[in-house]
Amino acid sequence: MKQLNYLLFSIILMSLNACATNPASKGKDFVLMSEKEELSLGLSLAKQYNKELPLLDKKDPLAVYVNEVGQRVAAVADRPELFYRFRVVDDVTINAFALPGGHIYIHRGLLNHLNSEAELAAVLGHEIGHVTARHAVQRYTQIQAYQLGMFVSSIFVPIQPGMSNLTNLLAASFISGFGREQELQSDQLALRYAPLAGYDPYAVVQLLATLKRLENVDKKEKKDAGEKIKEYHGAFASHPETQKRILQSIQQAKSSQKEGLINHQRMLVALDGYPYGDSPSEGAVVGQRFLHPELNLQLEFPNRWVIKNASQALTARIRQEKVYFELSNKSLSKRRTAAALLEAIFPKRHIENLTSGSVMGYPSAHARIKASAPHVSKAYIDATVWLKGSEAFIITMWAPRADISQYEADFSSILDSLKKYNEKESGGIPRIALHVWKKGDSWPQLAKQSKSILGRFTAERIAILNGMDLTQIPKLGTIIKTVQ
Repeated sequence: MKQLNYLLFSIILMSLNACATNPASKGKDFVLMSEKEELSLGLSLAKQYNKELPLLDKKDPLAVYVNEVGQRVAAVADRPELFYRFRVVDDVTINAFALPGGHIYIHRGLLNHLNSEAELAAVLGHEIGHVTARHAVQRYTQIQAYQLGMFVSSIFVPIQPGMSNLTNLLAASFISGFGREQELQSDQLALRYAPLAGYDPYAVVQLLATLKRLENVDKKEKKDAGEKIKEYHGAFASHPETQKRILQSIQQAKSSQKEGLINHQRMLVALDGYPYGDSPSEGAVVGQRFLHPELNLQLEFPNRWVIKNASQALTARIRQEKVYFELSNKSLSKRRTAAALLEAIFPKRHIENLTSGSVMGYPSAHARIKASAPHVSKAYIDATVWLKGSEAFIITMWAPRADISQYEADFSSILDSLKKYNEKESGGIPRIALHVWKKGDSWPQLAKQSKSILGRFTAERIAILNGMDLTQIPKLGTIIKTVQ
């Protein structure tokens, strides 16, 4: 009982001493972190993220450009005394996030979809808004309050193992986004900061419209593949519904009645030549092919397959059918044969027709496995393992056992297409290229010229890349982005 009374007294004491003036809203906030602690936490997290994230070098031209625009916006923000640091994450993710104290990250995937310097200022202004409004501190306070609540409850009901470990939740929340009210407040702050820095306020509206189009085409691709439709989970994952944010931003932009810099061409020139999707270290999907220059391999899928590349594995499936593919690799700790590794991955009693051979000149093993697999409880799995030094590569393809004969030709075609990467023959990974819109141009035509480099929805994705939909056409002579 003494422990409970002491805890309650501590909570009351903290409540009396934890009100602070918010630098952005000028209102009073209940927070449990001082500015000194905020800055220390941000610095600690930034050191960790800078080691773990694939960042462009600070001297990279795109990184220099982002920092220049960010510093311009930060100079007119509510906490100009902070040192703001802007970094570019070199991956395809449509996201940007801010750590406490002014450490701001924007992913190349989002940068690729910006169509003016004003839109870049809007994104960075939004993230600066999270810093100036101390949203990270508010999130920390919420988690601390939850911990205190859990501690009080645990006096009467013991906490289950793992439930009190919320430290990682705090760090992850900065990347995934803040609450609805905080996101809307950051939108409003972006609409204040960007014009003060000299940029057109309507860029926020254009940016949000692009995000809405990306959300829609992602859903179309998943529906086309036969996947379950989930809410958009890239940039602004926990943000308010995009349409609602667009409407609110339009109203605030109208009230601003300011015009400013747009700098469409400068933004596009800054993106020219950068990868559209994954970096060379992650490989890339090009139409129906997968190219991986660093791993020195490539393979091709029949037209009915939908391909998805991720850092953990390359996956694919036949549209609307329960037929799947996965390519992954792992580092080995000791030498073993490919057949022994395959037997270590799958229970020996389930393996049929195990044979040894070679793939691209490397020792390999192949087998048919009768077992359960993701999405298919009774499956036949076609498995191939090959060894390259201390690295093992594993391809698995599977389908329902009763239907396996229908897909054996596809499995053989994919495996037969596997060969060493040849840049002269296959080209490089998809990159942003600039094009001057001329008479007779159309989004479907540009998609056809690229040989549908982005898959079935290439035309729509190139239009979205330029802040438009398929019904909109740029003016003659306008510089646009395409993918080659």
